[in-house]
Order: sequence, then structure tokens, then C-alpha cells
Amino acid sequence: MAVFRKLKLLLWKNFILKLGTKTLVAILEILMPLLFSAIVLHLRCNSAPIKRPATSYHAIDISSLPACFYYFPWKNRFQLVYIPSKSEILKAVTEMVEQTFDVEFEG
Repeated sequence: MAVFRKLKLLLWKNFILKLGTKTLVAILEILMPLLFSAIVLHLRCNSAPIKRPATSYHAIDISSLPACFYYFPWKNRFQLVYIPSKSEILKAVTEMVEQTFDVEFEG
């Protein structure tokens, strides 16, 4: 029990010190969390959940690049901005993408 008594005393001391130097800041530090908690509780208790029908999306073919990539002036030229040079896995993935989508990476 002595630990809780010391903690209480320390918290009271800090409160008195802060209240003496910056009264407005101390009051705001106490009231703002209470205000925000009250707002969240009010919104949570007074809003009803809305039932919405399930959404289903159509499948997208990812075996080729989107058509918009082929209308640019550089057609099949893309610049890969960053590849860690010491990662063999990323090098292999980059090469696989280059071969699969028939594009050439610069850099």
C-alpha cells in the first residue's frame, strides 16, 4: 500500500507544480481528454449501425499490362526507380516481370 500512497503523493505534487505555473494548460490537459472521450461516447451511443448489401467486384485480368500503358510515347519503356542491388530475390522478380509483360526496365 505504501507504493500507491507514494504514487498518489507524486501525482498530487506534479499537479500542484503545474497548476501553479501554467494554470490554463493544466486545466486544458485535464478537460480535453474528457471532452474528446465524451464526444466519442456520444457518437457511439447515438448512432445506429447501417445495414448495407454485400458488394461483389468483377474479376480483373492481371496477366497483361493495362491498355493505357501502351498508348504512351515510350510504348514499352518503363524506368524502375529503385531496386536494392544486394537482394537476389528482387532481381529475380524484376526479371520475371520483364519477361512476362514484355517490357524493358532502365536503370
